[in-house]
Amino acid sequence: MPTSLKRPVIHNFPTLRLNCPSPMRLANGMQMWVIGNGEDEINRFTLIMGGGAMHESKAMTAYITAANVLQGSNRFSPEQVARLLDYYGAWKASQSHDFCSILSISSLNEHFEKMLDLFKSCVTEPSFPDDELSVLKQRLAGNCATSRQQVATLAGDAMKQLYYGPTHPLSRVTTPEGILSIDRNDIMQFYTQHYNASNARIILAGKIGDKELATVERVFGSWTANGPVDNDDEPPIVPQDKMLQIVDKPGAVQSAINITLRAIPRRHPDYNKLRILIMALGGYFGSRLNQNIREEKGYTYGIRGFLAGRKADAYIGINTECATQYTWRIIDEVKLEMLKLQNKPIPKVELDVVKQHIISDLAKTFDTPFTMAEYVNGTLLNGTYPEYFNDQIDTLQTVTATELQELAQRYLLPEKMRIVIAGDAQAIHHLKP
Repeated sequence: MPTSLKRPVIHNFPTLRLNCPSPMRLANGMQMWVIGNGEDEINRFTLIMGGGAMHESKAMTAYITAANVLQGSNRFSPEQVARLLDYYGAWKASQSHDFCSILSISSLNEHFEKMLDLFKSCVTEPSFPDDELSVLKQRLAGNCATSRQQVATLAGDAMKQLYYGPTHPLSRVTTPEGILSIDRNDIMQFYTQHYNASNARIILAGKIGDKELATVERVFGSWTANGPVDNDDEPPIVPQDKMLQIVDKPGAVQSAINITLRAIPRRHPDYNKLRILIMALGGYFGSRLNQNIREEKGYTYGIRGFLAGRKADAYIGINTECATQYTWRIIDEVKLEMLKLQNKPIPKVELDVVKQHIISDLAKTFDTPFTMAEYVNGTLLNGTYPEYFNDQIDTLQTVTATELQELAQRYLLPEKMRIVIAGDAQAIHHLKP
């Protein structure tokens, strides 16, 4: 006779506390954060290097420079780099952000010294091979051309112009022609201006012992190429007065809707509370926007709300794509959900779910040394402080529904929304109420 099934007991997360590591300094003064409690004999060396989108004269220069730095050096040809990485089971990565570029190499501990020597050679004496640069530009230009056929890309580009203002570095629009115009001289100039020991920081994560620390000291502690340190001051954001813009893509069967509201920087005392409010509005599958617009009305396959925090600025974003006939209905429903949060506190059951969702996401920070390193990396990129993680946890434990309602009344103001719609303009205008 089958036994009766019992629902498993659900336990809340225990209180999470993070002791954010403090940096050590190499002989040349470079700061290094070490997260060395890994169990497996692997590591990841990350170099946070100056030079990001804010410093470009041409869009994508920072990204292309970072990608080409690791392609080859005066000592190692592109073929040798690829062959050595494959032979030793290592892999490299590069990316660029607003104020910096990030280069990394991951390897087994037993091959760490060889791989770090290779990595340093690429960083400090790159050859910027023409063939590799040409292939990368062609690939990026092709991807960009494809992306610019999508209404979501057109809406995003228009919103950058609307939100930041036409002269702000972050409002630049990436085009295939712009990518192809970047030449080796542009990259060399960008590299020379930003890539130096004074302008770099290190994060080392994995199973780290004295041998690995000594290797880093020998390889990068001897890097004496000093130079200017980047200025992280951001030019003022001067949004355009226009609050609605329709970007025409004739014949498009879908519309992309991009909405922004100016918010508050991460260091503002309301920021962590506002993050909880935006999670309830649109930050997870059970959010109000998703339940209303996707689940109940079927207007879209998905809608996302988020709080994007930067060093000196933050904004609330809401993005979705839909069949053209639902465009204005979705915008009306977004406004309605904002007003609901203003007019009535979030019920306890719903707020508990939102809090647990955020806590479970924060708990992933503790999974591995590499997830911890990603958190440390984020603190450097976003200009937060060592106790930021713990402050988020404290806010989750103490915030009330009444406080969130007051934040909705302060920040979720439909009349302040900047709205960009990309799609068939004639159909969009025709459907407007």
